[in-house]
Amino acid sequence: MREQLEKRKMEESFDLFNRYSFIRHMQANWLMWKRYLDKPVILDELNYRKVENLRMPQELDLFDASEAIRRMQATYGMLSNDIAKGFLDGVQYNSTLAPIDCLAMGRHLMNQSRWTIAEQWILAGIKAHDRKDPQTEMMLLRGPTKAELFRTLGKVRFEMRNIGEALKAYQAALKHSPRDLEIFQEYQNLKRRVLTLSPSEPIREEPNDDIEEMELPPCCSGRCERPQKLKRLYCVYNCVTAPFLRLAPIKTEILSVDPFVILLHDMVSPTEGALIRSSSKNQILPSETVNAANEFEVAKFRTSKSVWFDSDANEATLKLTQRLGEATGLDMKHSEPFQVINYGIGGVFESHFDTSLADEDRFVNGYIDRLATTLFYLNDVPQGGATHFPGLNITVFPKFGTVLMWYNLHTEGLLHVRTMHTGCPVIVGSKWVVSKWIDDKGQEFRRPCLRSHLDSKYLSSIEKIII
Repeated sequence: MREQLEKRKMEESFDLFNRYSFIRHMQANWLMWKRYLDKPVILDELNYRKVENLRMPQELDLFDASEAIRRMQATYGMLSNDIAKGFLDGVQYNSTLAPIDCLAMGRHLMNQSRWTIAEQWILAGIKAHDRKDPQTEMMLLRGPTKAELFRTLGKVRFEMRNIGEALKAYQAALKHSPRDLEIFQEYQNLKRRVLTLSPSEPIREEPNDDIEEMELPPCCSGRCERPQKLKRLYCVYNCVTAPFLRLAPIKTEILSVDPFVILLHDMVSPTEGALIRSSSKNQILPSETVNAANEFEVAKFRTSKSVWFDSDANEATLKLTQRLGEATGLDMKHSEPFQVINYGIGGVFESHFDTSLADEDRFVNGYIDRLATTLFYLNDVPQGGATHFPGLNITVFPKFGTVLMWYNLHTEGLLHVRTMHTGCPVIVGSKWVVSKWIDDKGQEFRRPCLRSHLDSKYLSSIEKIII
C-alpha cells in the first residue's frame, strides 16, 4: 500500500512538471515566436506563400482530374484495381496509386451516387494498403488507415442496400481499430438502422450513363472491327493540288470517301512542332465552347487547354498555312486562326460536330460555317488520345507530323452527320494538337456543288485524288 502511494505521488509530481513546462512554453516561448513572426522577412514570406498557393491545384482541379479518371475508366473498360496497380488498358507501367488516392476516387464517386464503381475503388485501396510498396513519410502521416477504408466500404455497401456486407465491413474496421469510438457508434447505429429499415425505402439511384457511352464510344481503343469497305482504301502521293507538289508530293492516306476523311503525313517538322508548343505553354487557358445562347463557356464535356494563333503569328504557323493550302487545294485566306490545344491525363472532347449552324440557317444572312477540319498532331501519345468517328468506326491515333483532315459539309453545303467525332481520353502522356478550320464561304470555286462523286475530277481541291 505504501509503495502504491509513493508511486502515485511521483506520477502527480511528474504531471505537475509537464503542466508547468507546457504553461511556460505557451507563455514565454510563444511570445518569442510571435515577435519573430512579426518581422518583415516573415511577412514577406507569408505573402509569397499566398501568391504561390494560387498556383497550386485547387479543389476544382482535383474534381476535374477525378472525373477524367472516371471517364477514362468507363471508356476503356478498365478495372479500378488494375488502374491502382498501373495496369492500363493492357499495358503494365512501373507506377501505382496509393491507398489515399483510391479513397479519394471512391469518395468522389460516392458524391455522385456511383456506388458500384465507388466500391471497386475502396476495395482497390484496401489491396493497395496490403501491398509491400515503400511508403513516403507523407503517406505514413496522412494515411488512410485500413480501418478508415473498411469504414468507407461499409457506408458504400449500405447505400447499395447490401446490409450483410456493410456490417462485415464495419466489423473489419473495428478489428483494425477496436478503440475508435466513432466507428463503433456508426456500427451500432447501422445495426439499429437495419432493424427499422423499410423495404420500400428508396435507394439513391446511380446515374444513367447511356448518354455518356454515346459521347465516349467504346471503340476509342481502336479494337472494334472496321467495315469491309473501309479496308480496301489506299495511300497515294498527292501531286495534283499545287504545282510545287510535282517536286515534293505529300503522302496521303484515304480513310473514307463519303465523308471524305484523309491523313496527310509528314506535314510538320520537329522544329516547327517545338516552336508552336513552346510559344503556347505560357498562354494556354481552359478551352471554351459556344453554348446554345452563343456565349463562350468552359464546358465539362471538353477537358483541355488552348490558345489561338493567327496564321502569320510566327515562322511555323506561316509554313503550316502554306503547306496546308497546297495539300488541300483550298484557299487558306478563308480559314480560322490556329487553335493550339493540349489534353493532359484523361483529357477528352466528347462526341460533337465542328459546325455551328443548322442546315436551315447556313445560307441565311451570309453566315460562315466550317467546311472542313484539319487537325495537326504535334506529338506521339504513348496510350489513348485517339480521334474516333462513331458513324464510320474509324479510330486515328496521334502520330507526330500527321494531319487528319475531313469535310464537315456535303458539296451542296448540308451537314454530313457521319462526321461526328470524339477526342478520346488520354491514358498516358500529353496530347498536343493544332486545329485549323476552313470556312465554306470563299471556297465556292475550289469545291463547288457536285452532281456525283465522278465529277470530283473537275475540282481543284483534294478530292480529285480519288479518281
